[in-house]
Amino acid sequence: MHEAALAMEVVALLERQHHHLSRITRIEIDIGALSCVDDSALRTALLTALPGTLADGAELCLHPVAAQARCMACGAHFTPPDRIEPCPHCGSARKQWLAGESLTLRSIEGTPR
Repeated sequence: MHEAALAMEVVALLERQHHHLSRITRIEIDIGALSCVDDSALRTALLTALPGTLADGAELCLHPVAAQARCMACGAHFTPPDRIEPCPHCGSARKQWLAGESLTLRSIEGTPR
């Protein structure tokens, strides 16, 4: 379960805020549909990793991000359900990913020092 390793990376990023924040109260993370991250597993991993840290008890907001692609053949923009779905307009398999591949720490809120 790589979500545990991801949770530890998120905690490391959050802990770097100790110079600016005395406590983190809210964490927002975007999870791309193609990122291979299970939101439920990530939530569980974060809830396990956060106690005893600057973000102990913080509200977790995990936001799904749909896959967005641009067809390299016809230029159409579309939302494929997976990586192999061809362009619904021309049938080409060549696409440029515009969204949905990443895991992003969108924002954190907390109590300033």
